Amino acid sequence: MIGCLYHYFGKEIEAGNNLLLENINQPSKIIPLKMAPFVLTGTIATHLVGRSAGREGTAFQMGGSISDQFTRILRLKPRDGKLVLVAGIAAGFGSVFGTPLAGAVFGLEVFLIGSIGYNALIPAFDDAIFCRPDDPGLERWA
Repeated sequence: MIGCLYHYFGKEIEAGNNLLLENINQPSKIIPLKMAPFVLTGTIATHLVGRSAGREGTAFQMGGSISDQFTRILRLKPRDGKLVLVAGIAAGFGSVFGTPLAGAVFGLEVFLIGSIGYNALIPAFDDAIFCRPDDPGLERWA
């Protein structure tokens, strides 16, 4: 059922994590927003039937696809869009595991595999630290 969903309605997002990695290295187009609900639906359906699906890929893809929408909204240059994408990946990874610093480091590793991009340091740490759903400090913003 999930395969049919991707086959008929999600051709442009079926590359998953590779699509995000390609967009970080060579930004070409905005990642479709529908990636987030497709990944969430697929993960939930997988768990409901007793299959195993990791949280890492879900966090990676949802954080990346949602954050990449801001590239279009804010009319960012491709270089800045890469930073937004890295920050979204860091936020998704950090929030799903409740480890914001690990999320920030993961986002930086994805940005430049093998070396750290210092211009992405602040956005990655900022989003990973402040996008935790269990943070009691979020109540003051509500």
